[in-house]
Amino acid sequence: MAFETLLQNFLSPSAPYASFAAWPDWLPKTNHDIVALLGDKSNREHLQSLRGSVTLMAGGPPCQGFSVGGRRDGADKRNSLVFQMLDMVDLVRPRVVLIENVEGIARRFVAKPGEMSLSIADAVIERLADLGYVGAFHVLNANDFGVPQGRKRVVIIGVSNCDWDPDTLKNSFVATLQESALEVRRHWGLHPSKDTTAEEAIHDLHGGDRVPCPDSIKFSSAKYSSAKSAYAKAMRRGKKVGSIPDSHRFSNHGERIRTLYDLAHATQPPGRLSKAFLLENKTKKDKKVLIDPKTIVSTVTTHPDEFIHYIEPRNITVREMARFQSFPDDFHFFGRYTINGPRRKYDVARCSQVGNAVPPLMAQGIGLAVKKLLSTLGMDKDVIKTKTKKPKSVMTSAEAVTP
Repeated sequence: MAFETLLQNFLSPSAPYASFAAWPDWLPKTNHDIVALLGDKSNREHLQSLRGSVTLMAGGPPCQGFSVGGRRDGADKRNSLVFQMLDMVDLVRPRVVLIENVEGIARRFVAKPGEMSLSIADAVIERLADLGYVGAFHVLNANDFGVPQGRKRVVIIGVSNCDWDPDTLKNSFVATLQESALEVRRHWGLHPSKDTTAEEAIHDLHGGDRVPCPDSIKFSSAKYSSAKSAYAKAMRRGKKVGSIPDSHRFSNHGERIRTLYDLAHATQPPGRLSKAFLLENKTKKDKKVLIDPKTIVSTVTTHPDEFIHYIEPRNITVREMARFQSFPDDFHFFGRYTINGPRRKYDVARCSQVGNAVPPLMAQGIGLAVKKLLSTLGMDKDVIKTKTKKPKSVMTSAEAVTP
């Protein structure tokens, strides 16, 4: 499901963000398991042939084993997938390696340590050093880039053929990230320092006429109303009033849930609802947030039912989740809307695609920072000198789909 979203937004001829025109002939254009991919001798030879032609390899390994919002288990098998990515780095030797993950990747495992004595981030930097890269990591907050969400994430960077020590690399990277955050805000017409509020993010997605959802006729949706904030206008990408947003399907709540949400609107302050309130009203969820329209939202996860709309008694939609993540409205999501139970281990529903993603505005800022860093190091000149092969990017992301 996640690959279908990648395909329709990046790889198809009519894709709104057409990219990767130089997709290698030897690699089928479908989803791949990195372990199986690297286990094939022919694939390894093809990857090794790319040496000297790849500028950036970026990846987002699964975060569930690192996340403080999950089980945070040092023995979680998914934790090792970041090292599979480093095996690919060893084969390809890109100029820059970029890895994004939750803040927990930079913390040591204590309760469930597994075999790791270091944090995964520190272990990754040690491995990068073994491969000839200078590495560093930094904690970013998405709202610094104009994203209407408090979302802290660790970005690990490794640079080859670099004479700097890790501290110099980190200081320069942090400085360029700060410059890039301001550049992103200016580009999209956002305030240079104020947070983008929840209301500014999604005010044009409610209030319009209710209509059947185009891809789920048993559910309702709503037409666009007027976009008033700079952020909403930037996300709309020219979508007209009266048209229907993609993936904007309202949940069919039962009477008990509607009553709970009406009661929350009437009696509870904005923010995370108290455990006492949830227990008193016999809900199974231990986390429900009544959105405060005047501030950013807390970290968007893969569960839309964690957020109650600030005006209407309902969960937020996938499109509203996407707005909080800063996905533009012409970026469409594919697959089932939600998945519960064991299938969540195998399929990636739309809500999970959005909740697991890197916020695009933050991604844009990181990309600009990497370009500035390469320029400072003179590596942009190196790219020009090696034009016998056009520089490419290799995307290896287990969970993030980012325009």
